[in-house]
Amino acid sequence: MTKVVSFFFVFVLLLTGWPDVAHAQEDVPHRTIITPPNHAVSISNLGAGVNSVDDDFAPMILGNGRVLYFTSNRGGDQDVYSTVASPDGWGPVVPARDDINSSEPDGSTTITPDGHFMVFVGCDRDDGFGDCDLYGARYTAGAWRDIRNLGRVVNSEYWDSQPSISADGTRLFFASDRPGGYGGTDIWMSQRTLGGTWSVPVNLGSTVNTTGDELAPYIAPDGVTLYFASDQHPGIGGLDIYVTRFRNGKWTKPENMGMPINTVNDESFFTVQLGTDNAYFASTRDGGRGNYDIYVAVPNPLPPDAVTTIVGVVKDGKTNQAIGAKLTVTDLSNQEKVAEFFSDDIDGNYVVVLSTGRSYAVTAEAPGYLFYSDRFDVPRNSRNRVLRRDILMDREMVRLLVFFDFDKAVLKPESRADLNQAVRWLKNNPGIQVEVAGHTDNVGSPDYNKKLSQQRANAVRQYLVDHGIAPSRIVARGYGMDEPIATNETEEGRAKNRRVEFRVKSR
Repeated sequence: MTKVVSFFFVFVLLLTGWPDVAHAQEDVPHRTIITPPNHAVSISNLGAGVNSVDDDFAPMILGNGRVLYFTSNRGGDQDVYSTVASPDGWGPVVPARDDINSSEPDGSTTITPDGHFMVFVGCDRDDGFGDCDLYGARYTAGAWRDIRNLGRVVNSEYWDSQPSISADGTRLFFASDRPGGYGGTDIWMSQRTLGGTWSVPVNLGSTVNTTGDELAPYIAPDGVTLYFASDQHPGIGGLDIYVTRFRNGKWTKPENMGMPINTVNDESFFTVQLGTDNAYFASTRDGGRGNYDIYVAVPNPLPPDAVTTIVGVVKDGKTNQAIGAKLTVTDLSNQEKVAEFFSDDIDGNYVVVLSTGRSYAVTAEAPGYLFYSDRFDVPRNSRNRVLRRDILMDREMVRLLVFFDFDKAVLKPESRADLNQAVRWLKNNPGIQVEVAGHTDNVGSPDYNKKLSQQRANAVRQYLVDHGIAPSRIVARGYGMDEPIATNETEEGRAKNRRVEFRVKSR
């Protein structure tokens, strides 16, 4: 049992020495009492249904809030466990499948909000490079599959552990005692490249890392707020939780989370739940069942920036059959791609986290279908809200997300994301001919609307031609107000009728 515990979590305790609290206070003279938050924070132990008489830590709550993954050394083995929420609390605790849990220490999971990609820690494995390594797994066909070591670029010959992946799946934060750091254990970050591989990790620098130990990083859904544990930044106990934010190209000075999050004991593994003000963490505070227990704090006293969670199902618009599709989200204000991910290949579900107060173009691609395109507006007042947007795909027709000024036929810059998607689709399907169909609402005369819709369809066709699509493959036609898809009695309906569609004419 000593070997199992020491290599993964209590290994950190050995690094820090972990004397009792009184000695910790004496040995670290800069320990101070941190002013509590201005508003009340409720701290609750998750109870006997989750916590055991052994160590339970590293909580990871999935985006829907219904599934909790955590690490425990109950029964003498350190493994990954999960539990599903019910109206009566958390359900039975079950171990992860054997290809995640092994005969050696395993744990510390991090999962993207869509629930499709996991990074976890495996120690002393035959394919490992150091004491503990980071592994990846993908959730497909109802199970975690394609489990593999992240490789020598990410992992070292030392201790690499406690990962946290960003909501968009492009950045991986973790703790390591590899050379090149500032202290015992530091926080490092690797970025996913366009080819899907991971870059050489970089140290977060001396603002975050100290001569002591920095551990258990958690990058919040906003992508800029990082929570972590440290025994050297000014604090209250032996190991406290801190928050730093990436602003103007650098990390801000870490801020202690204060009481009652931190105590004179040890706190670590802070994580937040999407769509709520709830935060989960591990603590050795008095009153727990074991040494480390998992707690929930409501509300989070130092929350991340405002985000909104978009959930939905990708399905066939005619049959309602679920579709596993590739989704791309682009910020319309700057044409920056902010997310690229896949819907579940069994039930079609997807989850994406977006900053508030912005408008996005969302496209979806799946074999045998025209690409889907729509605009998602995320209002500023939607902090911690969960919005539902189902995506209905079609094999023959799609509405293009293009923008024109009132009474004009000149494409606005924010149209580029969707038109570029159309260009890629046409190049990937060279045998297809399409019709670009322009439509208007019923404001104005029929003749004028017919002319305006034709001019707008021509503008879209010209963009496609200018970007390499043969003119013979595209027919532009203006229908004016002849084919409404919604009522013209309301502004919402008229907005839906002002559209440009992309129709397959021949395959």
